[in-house]
Amino acid sequence: MPTSISNITLAVGLISLAASVSARETATESVAALQLRETRLELQAMLDYDEGSLEGRAVLTVENRSERPAAAVPLNLGRLMTVHRVTGADGSPLGFEQDVVTFADHPTLQVRHVAVDLPSVLKPGASTTLTIDYSGWVVPYTETGSLYVRDRIAEEFSILRADAYAFPVVGLPSWEANTSIPWPHFDFRAAITVPERFTVASGGRLVERKVADGLVTWIYESVAPAGFLVLPIAEYTLVEEGGVRVFAFPQDVAAAERIVSQTHRAFELLAKWLGPLGGPPEIAVMELPDDWGSQASLTGGIIQTASAFRDPEAVVELYHEISHLWNAPDTDAPSARWNEGLATFLQYKLARAIDGWDSMEETVEARAARLLAYVAQTPRCQGVPFAAYGEHRLTDLSYATGLVMFYLLDELAGTEALLAGLRTHYQAHRRSGGTFEDLVGHLKAASPVDLEVFFEDWVTTARWQERLSSAGSVAAMLASYRGKYAAR
Repeated sequence: MPTSISNITLAVGLISLAASVSARETATESVAALQLRETRLELQAMLDYDEGSLEGRAVLTVENRSERPAAAVPLNLGRLMTVHRVTGADGSPLGFEQDVVTFADHPTLQVRHVAVDLPSVLKPGASTTLTIDYSGWVVPYTETGSLYVRDRIAEEFSILRADAYAFPVVGLPSWEANTSIPWPHFDFRAAITVPERFTVASGGRLVERKVADGLVTWIYESVAPAGFLVLPIAEYTLVEEGGVRVFAFPQDVAAAERIVSQTHRAFELLAKWLGPLGGPPEIAVMELPDDWGSQASLTGGIIQTASAFRDPEAVVELYHEISHLWNAPDTDAPSARWNEGLATFLQYKLARAIDGWDSMEETVEARAARLLAYVAQTPRCQGVPFAAYGEHRLTDLSYATGLVMFYLLDELAGTEALLAGLRTHYQAHRRSGGTFEDLVGHLKAASPVDLEVFFEDWVTTARWQERLSSAGSVAAMLASYRGKYAAR
């Protein structure tokens, strides 16, 4: 799954107030680590479907979370965008430099990098507001390896999101810097103007819908801090019931009605298993064309590819995304993304409970076999602990590794104990966030069997690779664990 980069660890040099030091030099020196975080985004955009372009204004509130003052704010924007004007909180113009640059550690990724001079240094703990007027073309980023980023402005489907830099985000031209800190959370307000026949979808609450001269402006606000802002735009049909809103393509209305029912059932089960959510039980599910990616947030909404709407068996993809709503904010940096493995496990548990699906053992064995084969053929994966997947950029393995690990936990400790550990972890950390280590602690505390060696095998070392390979199957590995671990 794709990630937003609004909350950025920025490499910024020692502060210089000398006029000879440009904003770009100040924002890209790497003497000291500086954390600048977006705490609010107010976005206005008018889409031009004839040109495939937009005119936008982004009002960013940025907080300095470091212990050093900041003299400049670096921003990334789509490579075919141009910034025309930047003003400060008092409306005064601010100096800035901009250029199309290539990421230092990602040679196929280009952005328009903008460095904005602040009128005075931003002290630690202080916030400032920038208003950025810009325009240009939203274009795909598939050449970077992010094959789901097919974003564009077109009548059949459009989407505005940070993955294609459709609006400015705080960041450097460095993939490592922009992904090295925890997931962001910020408030948003979005006012998007499109031809009247189109619907702008959002996980936020609809504040107003203004119609004038054949155009409509959809205005949404977040109900709580969100991890991302995505705004799909199409000729949607809205199916809504009891806090669940589904924005579906017209041909998929019947499927949308089924999805509303399944979503309510998934909510009921997850609340029973993991306790109440950290917010109201409201969600927006927004349909995207296939291969455009999926993502989930309680306040940002769920974007889901069309196959999950049209194929009843593909509903596990939706369950996967819904289960992410019960993830506490992940504070590991970089994250191993263990929550993807948990979501993969829970999607099958939900499918069994809701739809009568009963192929868990076969599915786990098949996924484990493919995982082992890949590890055997890929030296850089060998010997890397699950906890270090983020550091080694191996988080694509988190889905299968986590699935097998949580399946074994379910069998060893029992479903009741596993859910108890997951529940206490989420409820304890849903506001403050938590680490992989925190999760392991809760799972150990809830288990009737001693899981010390188990977690050494699966989390802090990579012994599971040799153990699973030697056992020959997940079932045989489970039998081995059961023979060694006595109940406490």
